Amino acid sequence: MIPPVSHPWLKRIFWFGLIVFFLAAVAAGVGATWGYIYITRDLPRLDKIQDYRPPAVTTIYDDSDNIIAEFYTEQRYPVKISEVPLMVRNAFLAAEDSSFYSHPGIDVISILRAMVKNLKAGEASQGASTITQQVVKNLLLTSQKRLERKVKEAILSYRLEQRFTKDEIFEIYLNQMFFGNFAYGIRAAGKIYFHKELKDLSLAEAATLAGLLKAPSRYSPARAPELAQRRRRYVLDQMVRSQFVTQELAYAAAKEELKVYQASNEKFLAAPYFASEVRRILTERFGSEAEVDNGGYTVRTSLNLTAQRMAESALTKALREVDKRRGWRGVKAEIPSEERPAFIEKLKKQNGTELLPGKVYQALVTSVSKKEEIVWVDLGTLTSSVSLRDPTWAKKRLNAEDKVHWIKLLDEIKEGSVIEVALKEVDLTKDTDPKTPGIQPAVANALQLDQSPEIEGAFVLIDPHTGRVTALVGGFDYHRSVFNRATQSLRQPGSSFKPVAYLAAVDGFGYTPSTIVYDQPREFQIGDQVWQPANYDEEFLGPITLQTALERSRNLATIDIVSRIGLDPVIQYAAKLGIKSKLGYNPSIALGSSEVTLLEMVRAYGVFAAKGVLFDSAFVTEIKDRHGTIIYDYTNDMLAKASQVINPNTAFVMAHLMTGTIQRGTGVRVKALGRPVAGKTGTSNDQMDTWFLGYTPEWSAGVWVGFDLKKDIGEKETGGRVAAPAFIYFMQDFLTFRDKQKYEQLLEESKAEALRLGIDPEPVEPLKPLDFSVPDGVDPFWMNKQTGAITTQEDPDAILEYFIKGTRPNETGTSGGSQNYLESDL
Repeated sequence: MIPPVSHPWLKRIFWFGLIVFFLAAVAAGVGATWGYIYITRDLPRLDKIQDYRPPAVTTIYDDSDNIIAEFYTEQRYPVKISEVPLMVRNAFLAAEDSSFYSHPGIDVISILRAMVKNLKAGEASQGASTITQQVVKNLLLTSQKRLERKVKEAILSYRLEQRFTKDEIFEIYLNQMFFGNFAYGIRAAGKIYFHKELKDLSLAEAATLAGLLKAPSRYSPARAPELAQRRRRYVLDQMVRSQFVTQELAYAAAKEELKVYQASNEKFLAAPYFASEVRRILTERFGSEAEVDNGGYTVRTSLNLTAQRMAESALTKALREVDKRRGWRGVKAEIPSEERPAFIEKLKKQNGTELLPGKVYQALVTSVSKKEEIVWVDLGTLTSSVSLRDPTWAKKRLNAEDKVHWIKLLDEIKEGSVIEVALKEVDLTKDTDPKTPGIQPAVANALQLDQSPEIEGAFVLIDPHTGRVTALVGGFDYHRSVFNRATQSLRQPGSSFKPVAYLAAVDGFGYTPSTIVYDQPREFQIGDQVWQPANYDEEFLGPITLQTALERSRNLATIDIVSRIGLDPVIQYAAKLGIKSKLGYNPSIALGSSEVTLLEMVRAYGVFAAKGVLFDSAFVTEIKDRHGTIIYDYTNDMLAKASQVINPNTAFVMAHLMTGTIQRGTGVRVKALGRPVAGKTGTSNDQMDTWFLGYTPEWSAGVWVGFDLKKDIGEKETGGRVAAPAFIYFMQDFLTFRDKQKYEQLLEESKAEALRLGIDPEPVEPLKPLDFSVPDGVDPFWMNKQTGAITTQEDPDAILEYFIKGTRPNETGTSGGSQNYLESDL
């Protein structure tokens, strides 16, 4: 109620004041409205947060859920708020915003406190951002400390709180924030700094991570452990103040010693050649590398990491053997005396502290004893003696022109020389001082002279019954060369291509193992040139059986077959077997003159093992999106895309023909495996490409060895001598491993069955190697391997052969197939 005014002039002052107050109020309202409109005129829409989909790591797994690669631009693994332990959440609340669950998006008291401090400082140096405001700043605004931006931040924070729940905002915050050390989001921070999942973090580790957000670089436990520890104590004190933990727990956490890791930023964790092929496949599927790197997909693959490691080891061993047969390439460099201390420091970083037996390292020769024929070398973290008496291979010196001469090693290796060495199987920690555990600084005779091979190779293993690529090695060392020689390199397969021509003859023209073909000189007019194919040994065997022709890899007998059946069937059957590379239209294709990939050849041989069925080569078996929804499953496509490309009876006959190559022919080294194996060697002209393709009833595998820049590997360095050993080394380990797995599974099944029945388990007999199963459409006969005639087991030249029903040879032998030469087709 307005009190009465008695004096007229007082009345006029009163009404004037009232009008002024009203106008001021209106002006303030208009100003506030205009200010609000001005500030909010260009506010970002909250849809960006509504559709929050941050860049996330795409993780690649093998067939047993081992991580082999991660693709990303920001190393982030989004998690649901429910997956973050309460203790971890509380650490962040205490460090950043203890009243988060009670304020409306802004904390007025904290803002006033910051304003006072900023006024005293004369600049906007103090913030008071809530978790909600930090989400707004990171996703919608810039980080500039300007008043206008802070007002916008407050408005957007209030609006954000109206649209989202507190847990939703907190979840976005924990996934979005940068923790330094390449870590984006809380899960990445735990994995990178401590190599732990969130559920395994200790209170001390959680407080350390929570303390990082104020200044990730400044408080990094990997870079500034003392500052990080001080910040950790602050977070723990805040947790006590907020009653999240007791003083006793906080005290113990403050004293805890933490094991902290530096980020490696290594995206290929295992099987890099395989993983790079997976990346190519995903990029093709999703249309861009950006989607692969940011999509957060979970990708399961066909790779078996155990098989992969065995394949890498087998190929490495074989390549090093070939390389040493070629000779020693000499010292790597000569280091002047004044530069040697710096070079040793370089070696220390290059070689690392974890020295592995068999791995090749560079070393600096520090002293030479001609009398004892040893040199002492320094690897940076280890010094050791190296005997120069033992490595006879190194006395064969190979120069840059691939010319060889014999040397005395002490004439070439001197003090200051840089040589390559490998660690022997020795215990470097034996008799070390317990106060300074680790590698001894000096160990006599722990190293041997070695060298990294120049020659390259590739290996592929597939499950022919599903198409799954189980192991793949694309070269000696991915860090040396990322070029994938298993999938990208087109090379001449040599005689390993011959089974394609033999398949065309058997499946399309009725040839049998007893068919007589002719290993004799021939000439062909190809355009303006005369082609005269020859055998590797420059000998001629005359009329021989198809079996002998394949197992002894006779070029002229193979050309004889192609001259009869024509080129078109060979090309057509190659396509049936899944060989997609373009083949030249000339008779030399039967001898492997057209270039193909190793993967194609292994897949083609797999058709014989799979009883005539061709499967697509599968690297990726399942893809889930970031929400866990399966968007691709290979099992849905596998059978739909599989096709019966040759008759099962033909596939078995071909398998038996190629077991002859292992038992009596060019692949006889592989016989050492002592189990059923079929296969074929291959050597291109001038020993530039060497191959071995082989398969068991369950697996198909192949090896290629050669130089990237094509050149002669060496005299008599054929597929059987160069490539086949890698196949043998692998199969010895892998098949033994698989047999053990199967046996242990049978034991478990036997125990489980006995337990169910309440009886003692039956003993389990050792497993016998699986043999190729004989289909109903073939019959076995004893055949004379010289004439192809039916004979008896007592015949010293008798071998057991299989014939498709209706093609039994007679008692005097039969040539089978067409006898008409079709040279016009060539």
